[in-house]
Formats: sequence, C-alpha cells, structure tokens
Amino acid sequence: MTISSTKAYIKPHRPLPSPTSIQLIVSDVDGTLLDSHHTLPPTNPTYQVLSRIRTEFPTLPIIISTGKQHPSTAELRRDLNLESFPSIHLNGNVTYAPNGGGVVRESRLTAATVRGVFKELRKDVTEDKEQEKALFAYDYDVVWQILGTEDDGWARVLRGYGEDVRVLEKEEEREAFVRGVESGERRIFKLAVCEEEAPLAVTRKRLETLFPESFAIVQALTFCIEMIPVGHNKGTALADLLKDYYKGEIKPENVIAFGDGENDVSMFKVAGMSLAMGNAMSRELMEEAVWVSDETNDDGAVGRFLGRVFWGHEKLEN
Repeated sequence: MTISSTKAYIKPHRPLPSPTSIQLIVSDVDGTLLDSHHTLPPTNPTYQVLSRIRTEFPTLPIIISTGKQHPSTAELRRDLNLESFPSIHLNGNVTYAPNGGGVVRESRLTAATVRGVFKELRKDVTEDKEQEKALFAYDYDVVWQILGTEDDGWARVLRGYGEDVRVLEKEEEREAFVRGVESGERRIFKLAVCEEEAPLAVTRKRLETLFPESFAIVQALTFCIEMIPVGHNKGTALADLLKDYYKGEIKPENVIAFGDGENDVSMFKVAGMSLAMGNAMSRELMEEAVWVSDETNDDGAVGRFLGRVFWGHEKLEN
C-alpha cells in the first residue's frame, strides 16, 4: 500500500500536522476504525498503520471513543494492542481505566427519564405497529430491547455491530425492567430508538419537544437515535481524561480525533486536530473538523491520514 498525497482532503484548514505535535490519538469505532462490515482486517490501512504506531511509538496513547459498551470492543482493543490505554464508551458516559482497571467515570440517565421515554413510545407499539419501532436500554454490558420484538429485526441489526442484545417481549418483563431502574438495581447510560429514517426524524423531534431538558440526542446511524445524559458526551469524557488521567500533561491542541457521526462533534470541539471521514453523515461534524477526507472507513482513512503524517509517501507493507 502506498500512501498518496494530501489531495485526499477536501477541507484542509491547515497543513498536515507534524508527528511530534500529536501526543494522543482518539477515534470513534463504527464507521471510522471499522469498515462497513464492522471489521478491521489486517489488510486495512488503518490496522496496518495503527499497529506500526504501537510498535514504533509505544507510549503514544491511542484511545477509542465509542457508543459501544466495553465488552463489545474487547476484540478490537486486543487486536490493536490498546489495552494499556483508557477507553471511552457509551458516547462518553462510561470511561474505563487501562488493563482491566474498571470504571473511572460514569454518568447515567435518571429513572424518570427512562420511565418517561418508555411510557411515551409504548403508545406507538400496538399489534399492527410492533415491527416499526424498537427501544433499547444500555447498561454496562448488555443492550436490553424493551419495546419491539425479536421479529422486528432491529436486535439483529445491533448484534451485527457486536452488541449483546437481549429482547424482553413480555409486558411484565419490560415493566419489571423499568421498575428495576427506578429502584436503583439497574443503571442505564443510554437509550436508543431504531426506526426507518423518515419516521425516526419525526420521533426525534417529538422526544426533543417532550423532554427538552432530560437528555441530549445524538445520532451516528441513519436508523438510530441515542439519548444520553445532558452535559456528558465524548467531548466531556475526553476533556476529563486529559485533566484527570493525564494530569494536564497532554494539551487539547496536541490531540487528534477521528469520527464520522453527530456523536463525534463534541470530541472534535475538544481536540485541537480532527478528521471527518469521507463517509461522515453529519454536516455539523464536517463543519467542526479541521480536515475532511474523501476517503472512507473502507479505504482505511484513519490509517492513510496517520501514514501520511508519520511516514509521508513511504510504501507500507500490505
């Protein structure tokens, strides 16, 4: 694989950074590190370049920041040898210490929020509409489908992203789940609604109108909106890591962030350098980015960018 020139960037706000200016790399996972099949094969430039960085610059932190839960990224972290670094999950609402050190920061949705959204969307789920909309609740490890059925297909879609999805189809199971949140037995960090794109836009506006201060809505996929605690996101998690874990020794201007979705905007606002993927679906993200690539996750855009930065036009091994 030969790394081509900077003509691959359709929004070059400034020249590419020097290798020494990058002191921390933070990246989204789906649509950014992983290809459209939700994998990162060894032939992908992103796999090749990140592996080389880990070998030649072993102390340079590479941190994943994702909407996924920690177990869902175990294989990726292992394959790229990232277990010695912290990782940010559930859109910034759970941060894990390195080397299996456990949770160091978390923020969750209130029980009233979970109950309110469940009650509101339950109105939509009648026998003739059961397959149109699904509601999922995320704890530390499991994604619980609390509206919709196994037959609607949305659970299978999320499983394709590596999620451990369990479907509660009986009304008494769903009600018991929500009561468990209200009692404090369950902690929920994110809610997600899956639906076809056009009706999902209506659902989003409706939820934003009914619950203006209960949560923030972000979107990384055309068929899914995610509700997370207000004031807690990928950006705040990154800022907290720089301040508390790295003790201010790494400045925001020396951080480069990679992403493709609306949920990455807050991270781009913190990082001094940022690249929006060629497959990015968020106009706001592209406007916030320092660079916008015309290469996609399938092209290995993250690896190609970092390859240009660290090794210029040098030919890399396939």
